[in-house]
Amino acid sequence: MTEGAMEDWFGTEPADDAVSAESVAAVDAGDDLWIYDDGQLWDLGPPDLDADADGVPDSILTDIAGDPAILTDTDRDGQVDRVTRLETAGGVTVTAESDEPLPWRPTSLGRLP
Repeated sequence: MTEGAMEDWFGTEPADDAVSAESVAAVDAGDDLWIYDDGQLWDLGPPDLDADADGVPDSILTDIAGDPAILTDTDRDGQVDRVTRLETAGGVTVTAESDEPLPWRPTSLGRLP
């Protein structure tokens, strides 16, 4: 993710300017989804979509540069760990959080028919 990307995605202010990577683990986000990006913690609000059809809301729909995107918490800890972007030109990009030096990596790419 790039600097300023979260402002473009959500148009909101970060939850706390003084949040560090170490303190993210201690955050009690309650029922809200959150994401840590570029030194900022972003509270995204409660999930309202069930992306894996298990009966529990785990995702929100938003917009990334004019394209619809689904932000998902796959392990129910509140932190967004998968982003699925549906590009208007027909492409689909799924990125997932990883423990590698770069925190996000593409996991699948494709085209809509």
